[in-house]
Amino acid sequence: MSKNGLQPRKLRGLTIRAFAASALVLGALGLAAAPAQAAGATGYGNGTVGVNQTITATEICPSAQLAFTATYSNGVTVSAPSVYADINGNATIYWAPTIVGQITQATIGSTCSPVYLGGAIISQTQTTTTVSTPNNAKVGQATKINVTVQSNSPSAYAPTGQVVVKDVNGATLQTMGLTPGSGNGQSYAYYWWTPATSGTFTFQATYSGDTNAATSVSPQDFISATPTGTPITLTHPTTMTTGIPQTLVATVYPTTVQGSAGFTLNGNPISASVPLVNGVATFQWTPTAAGAFTLGANYMTNQGGSGSTTDPITVASGPTSNDVITVTPAGGSTWSPNGTYVLGASSTTNFNVSTLSGAKVTLNDSGPCTSPGLAVVTPASTANCTLSFVSAGGNGYAPVTQTYNVTVGLGQQTATLAAPQSGKVNVGRTLILESPGQTDTNAGQNITWKVTTSKKICALGFPADGSVTVKIKKKGNCTVQGSAPAVPGVWAAYSVTRTYRGK
Repeated sequence: MSKNGLQPRKLRGLTIRAFAASALVLGALGLAAAPAQAAGATGYGNGTVGVNQTITATEICPSAQLAFTATYSNGVTVSAPSVYADINGNATIYWAPTIVGQITQATIGSTCSPVYLGGAIISQTQTTTTVSTPNNAKVGQATKINVTVQSNSPSAYAPTGQVVVKDVNGATLQTMGLTPGSGNGQSYAYYWWTPATSGTFTFQATYSGDTNAATSVSPQDFISATPTGTPITLTHPTTMTTGIPQTLVATVYPTTVQGSAGFTLNGNPISASVPLVNGVATFQWTPTAAGAFTLGANYMTNQGGSGSTTDPITVASGPTSNDVITVTPAGGSTWSPNGTYVLGASSTTNFNVSTLSGAKVTLNDSGPCTSPGLAVVTPASTANCTLSFVSAGGNGYAPVTQTYNVTVGLGQQTATLAAPQSGKVNVGRTLILESPGQTDTNAGQNITWKVTTSKKICALGFPADGSVTVKIKKKGNCTVQGSAPAVPGVWAAYSVTRTYRGK
């Protein structure tokens, strides 16, 4: 045994192997001395939160585990999942920055010397906000309003913070916190909104941003709220009667839409196209057969939009009786059909009208009278007119027309006076009967004043400003009268009397 404890044979083997290795090195040097490639990495640099950087490490440690870390200027350290180098010391590291800031140094660590990559700037990810609603909603029924905030591709960062939903006038409807999605760079929020009335409603969402994600505002989205939750509604009696006309109404939302609507029975057309006016199409239809049917309405807009709706109806056989119209002039007594009534010339009379069927009533006239709505305007001279009140019937009642004869008499003049009502007045007081510049009667006639009893008690005055006054001089009764002449064949004479008692 030798001094170093090795057997001679083993020593000889080591010597031979060392000699062989030296010979290989010397041989290599004799051919050409190739310098070794330095360890390094590419693909690292400035970036965006949530966006992968593909870092390629070269010539580090063969088959070693590599760990990437980045240190920010505030001392925070972040890392990427570790990887193993191949037998040549090469590896691919995927790193997605998770926070905004300035990186002062990044390192790829290994069992051999680390690779230092230097500083970088990590920026916020830009975002896109959207608010999503159904096209239609039903009045009184909750509807889900969805908001999503998406980091712009290819960032996988899920934005945090709040979104605010506002209406078309900028009023806040809802403020909500975001919930992260499933790793796709998206966060979401939602709430339930219930429309109280029909109409078109506007929604817009604003994301307030966070440290790592920028703010963004969604495009506007719109909901059309209707009584049925569809863009077209059909209004009609649920029970009809053969032979009785019925009014069918189709309403399309929004009511500003332009186009036309049509009506169907069991899917078969019963009308031509009816133009929409303020979103409404009206058609009068008379059922011809009894039974259960499906009534429908469909529409087509000028922009190519379309839709339809259906409702079940029941049609009964034949009307039971004629409808009855009740006609009552405002402030007067109910008129009897075929009766003759007197209305003043140049007057407007409004009528309160009802029917047993509940149907809407229309008014037609013949002669010089005119009828705007359920009112009659008489001419300025005497005349005769015939008024016809018409009900389309329904709900088991047949249509009916009731007529009334009108004789236009002399118009009754009126005037707005400053004169106080009759009563007691202190002696020495002066009352204004007619104000300066006061209009005369509604027929344009001047009012003339006189004292009828007693001139010792009171006296008229005519100041320069054009007014008319009466002064109470003594105790006792004073009667004054204002009058205006008639307009032959048009207006009756006008007269007003006041009695004041001096005290």
